[in-house]
Amino acid sequence: MTAEDRTLVMYGDGVRDAARRMLPRLPDACFVPAGTEALRAAVKDGLAQVVLVAGMDGQVAFLAGAGVLESITLDMDGGAGLAAEVAAAPTARDAYALWEAAGRLGPCGRELCRRTAGELERLAAEAAGSAASPVAAQVVLVDAAGERMVGMYGRMAR
Repeated sequence: MTAEDRTLVMYGDGVRDAARRMLPRLPDACFVPAGTEALRAAVKDGLAQVVLVAGMDGQVAFLAGAGVLESITLDMDGGAGLAAEVAAAPTARDAYALWEAAGRLGPCGRELCRRTAGELERLAAEAAGSAASPVAAQVVLVDAAGERMVGMYGRMAR
């Protein structure tokens, strides 16, 4: 089995083309819309690697829980003022714009990717019924237009 056969690329709304450009060597069959069902199927099929390419909305969808963006802002030294603005932002895209305007998009974006990768691996472990994840997760944050990578975190498959 090749690395390509053992990789699933999940993509968020409107970023399929960007995901294809980022991973041009993978066959089309490796690319599916993001979702927990796709992740569970990957675990069942014995895949070793899952890559999520998504914007803020797509990643926040995996991180159910109020306050995750506010928490990230505080943890990445964005300060209480920015964290309050992020908490009050009506959408994740608005929070993205706040991070960008404050010069915190880099560290906050990477932390968002780190937390999302952790959640993907937790969900994979749960689907496998094990304590450790059977898949390695990589997460790529794309800009608001869904065209450019602005953050990334993850580990490689063994």
